[in-house]
Amino acid sequence: MKSTNITAAKKYAKAMFEVLTDAKDLEDGYADLIELRKIFITNPKLIDILDDMRVSDDQKTSLLAPITKNASDFINNFLKVVASYRRFPDIITIIDQFQQLYEDDKKIVRAEVVSATELDNNQQDRLAKAFEKRVGAAKVIFDTKVDKSLIGGIVIKSSDVIIDGSVKTRINKVKELLLN
Repeated sequence: MKSTNITAAKKYAKAMFEVLTDAKDLEDGYADLIELRKIFITNPKLIDILDDMRVSDDQKTSLLAPITKNASDFINNFLKVVASYRRFPDIITIIDQFQQLYEDDKKIVRAEVVSATELDNNQQDRLAKAFEKRVGAAKVIFDTKVDKSLIGGIVIKSSDVIIDGSVKTRINKVKELLLN
């Protein structure tokens, strides 16, 4: 994606965030946008069709009807603005930028956790609580992965923090000390 598209997406997201905050409708708007994002993620061709100038406005309205029929006024207005400024190719990026603003506002941190073995729910909960405290977050959302090459321990990566408690890294540090 071009940087100008990201810049535009940030502007749209900021405007939506401000509108929803002023209307005291941030939570509902956020939930609606996440659902809308799912629709466009699972139907990527829909974006291409809605951006195609050869497709008539009536056809586009017809394609959006299942989405707009039960949607909030906010979502319907958002889709109208996106259509009128031909921003359908950027719609997912706009929603992603909005989600980032929302999560920053709510002090939600996303992090990747890589472990040598699968973590159970209890382990994930304890780890989340400890990481929340460490980074000052109200909530942590983990994306967990297993990497057997770590041998043991875990690695946590978020946008601001990397914590490497893996056995593999400890072994490599000992090797480095012995070789130097």
